[in-house]
Amino acid sequence: MNRKLNIPDCDGTFEICWDDLGIPHVYASTVADAFRGMGYVEGHERLWQIHLSCLYANGNAAAVMGERFVAQDLLHRAFDVPAARLGIPESEGDPIVDAYLDGLNACIAALDEVPPEFAGIDAEPRPFTRADIASRYRFTSWFQARSWPEKMFLGRIMARHGIERFRGHAPRFSEHDAEEVRRLEPQLKELDLTPIALVNIGAKVGPQANAPSGSNNWAVTGARTASGKPMLATDPHQPHSIPNTFFYVHLHAPGWDVFGASFPGVPYFMMGYTRDVAWGLTTGMIDNYDVYIEEVDGDRIRTPDGWQPIQTRTESIAVRGGQNRDFEVACGTHGPLLEPLTHQLGMREAPEGRYRTSVRWALGHQATSAGTLARLPLATNTEEFGETLFEGDVSPLVNNIIAVDRHDSLRRFIVATFPKRVDVTGVVPLAGWDARWDFEATTAAELTVEIDPPSGFSVTANNDTLGDSFPFPVHTFAAASARADRVTELVGDRTGLTAADFEAMQADLKDLRAQALVPELLPFLAGAGDARLEFLHTSLAAWDLRAASESQAAAIYYTFLDRMWHCRFLAQNVGEDFIAQPLAAPNLNKVEPSRYPAPLWDVDEVGRAIRRTFLQVHEALEKQFGDPSRWRFGDMHQVCFWHTLSKRERWQAMQVGPEPLGGSPTTLAMAVHMGKGPGRESGADRVPQRVFHGPAFRLVVDLADPDHCRFVIASGNSGRPGSKHVTDHFSTWLKGEHHTVSLLRDELRIEETWRVE
Repeated sequence: MNRKLNIPDCDGTFEICWDDLGIPHVYASTVADAFRGMGYVEGHERLWQIHLSCLYANGNAAAVMGERFVAQDLLHRAFDVPAARLGIPESEGDPIVDAYLDGLNACIAALDEVPPEFAGIDAEPRPFTRADIASRYRFTSWFQARSWPEKMFLGRIMARHGIERFRGHAPRFSEHDAEEVRRLEPQLKELDLTPIALVNIGAKVGPQANAPSGSNNWAVTGARTASGKPMLATDPHQPHSIPNTFFYVHLHAPGWDVFGASFPGVPYFMMGYTRDVAWGLTTGMIDNYDVYIEEVDGDRIRTPDGWQPIQTRTESIAVRGGQNRDFEVACGTHGPLLEPLTHQLGMREAPEGRYRTSVRWALGHQATSAGTLARLPLATNTEEFGETLFEGDVSPLVNNIIAVDRHDSLRRFIVATFPKRVDVTGVVPLAGWDARWDFEATTAAELTVEIDPPSGFSVTANNDTLGDSFPFPVHTFAAASARADRVTELVGDRTGLTAADFEAMQADLKDLRAQALVPELLPFLAGAGDARLEFLHTSLAAWDLRAASESQAAAIYYTFLDRMWHCRFLAQNVGEDFIAQPLAAPNLNKVEPSRYPAPLWDVDEVGRAIRRTFLQVHEALEKQFGDPSRWRFGDMHQVCFWHTLSKRERWQAMQVGPEPLGGSPTTLAMAVHMGKGPGRESGADRVPQRVFHGPAFRLVVDLADPDHCRFVIASGNSGRPGSKHVTDHFSTWLKGEHHTVSLLRDELRIEETWRVE
């Protein structure tokens, strides 16, 4: 099918070719027109997704979706996630932003009827602006590494139950941190954890619902490859949804191509490649928050410079079907005070006494532009690439990014703005009146952390990539290193690596966390005098440590993790304080028995708790699957995802699964599940371990052949009902395989062409 489009202010005529993988290829005579085409196709495919993301980022969700989003809107407004109040600086990337908006808004102007997602709730599309894009960037920074609930939880649990008991749960916990807990002990013991619910509205506590997640990303230089040119592999992990989190597009102008993944509605290629540079990213677990205990006296707050007035402002939140709600936001020098917010939302009584809690978000005091990151695919080498990641010393990201270029240069960047903490790590609340804890912000120059490493190899997988070697903490609540360690193990000192090798690595199921944990568990099963425990011991001892769907031992091991023995043990030993832990502080989940040594803990009770849990595992698996010979991980660990409107007729086809799937949060073929596991009542309509989070796509790039890459999407690239490209990648993705994407027009299997005039 051929179609003619009109996008005002184009530099010339250009074409958009849709291939048989559902990927649009924009062939234009200028870079600006290429971005105009990108804006148009993203509006065509993902308009509701763009609109919804802007509602969240701008703190306007309640105006469209009702009362239940008031608390979220207030939180975002209070912390200046929306860009408008702080102002939007000019940027060298603004011309690209404006071109992209030309295309996106032309798509909206061309609508001859309100799209069905909008019509269902009486909403209407609207034109988008630079402010929307700036807010979307800020929203990304805000939600990716929200460490402040963990800090509140850890501070209170230490104050109530002893620093030493929980020291091992906090990364790089310093003696200065311990001194702060002791100094603030009376306030921390009474610290109200209600605000934690503000970042988990509607969340359900599940065994792995808050398990470490993120992405895998690695690259090697030409000395390590068969082609003699650098190679990169990246697979970002996101909640599985239809439509996919990202939109995938190829842009072409004379002498320039870029292919990769963007957030719909933002002209930013998060991961991808050009003919010069390939790059990928992972969530960096970068700590851009600090929590403070503030002393107040009426309308004053104590600061290092004496008592200062508390600043207030009113935020008016529109609510669909109701009246506007007005809230007073009270701020100290560090940021909003939490207790007044939760009180006004009806979540607690009015705060009393002299102490409040505030949170400082690194961007909460810092204006950011819409044009940041837009120029990234124009870089011709890794040095130029790094310069596009910051404006001044500010970036709205919180990521590890690895880039390689055709000149064989490899660099890794910490791309974020965050405090350079001195003495303390900031993993617990700090005294707001202590000048030592008003930290300087990082600079861009400090955050290029690898330049052409001698190994010719770099990897990140949400792990702590710097440890104690860096002058200040970076990855405060990093994920386990198992995935990064597995990549390192597989790459080793090998040369002659190929794209096929990288694809196989992305599908790898060996779990190095299990490799470390199972030997700790086996002694509790051996010689227990119970045939069931002896059987579990035999199965786990013989396990190849692969989270394969056909594995019996994997069914046992991951069901054991689901039963969260340590949380029940802690609840029994330290009381109700620990009940909320999985939701409040997911990165503090420590399941290893060695985390609970004598004399701080009753190790005999640790053993009893572990054995009780394994007996429950045996009972649950037997109840659901019968004889142990029939226990298969894939019979309960299954993936399915759907459009949020899939219960309505128009969207019913927009769902896939359930299908058996291997993997875990700590395997390269990453999969996070929710649900209590086996043992459900017969006929219950649910998957015992539903995989809801994993690779949104997989990409492998060999810069020896920039005309092609290997690529697959978890579902498909379309978000429109009736499109065959909504789920057309799913079967390939499920098998761990890839498609070849060509950037050459003559090689495309074109399904339709749009001509833009």
